[in-house]
Amino acid sequence: MKKVVPVLSLAIFIFLFGCSTEQAKRTAYEALRNKARMECLKNPSSPCPKDESYDEYQRARKELPLPAR
Repeated sequence: MKKVVPVLSLAIFIFLFGCSTEQAKRTAYEALRNKARMECLKNPSSPCPKDESYDEYQRARKELPLPAR
């Protein structure tokens, strides 16, 4: 049990400082896209997402006009 705490602390440290913010966003996007794809396969009546990569998604977001304040 005493060895678990240092190993867990090291794993958290590596995860937090080893991943860039961009990589974390990319991973989250892919995970959500995969979940939506699985829902689409399981339930054909549910809306299926477009099959676009994270880079295509970011390009499309940059092309949208900014909301007026």
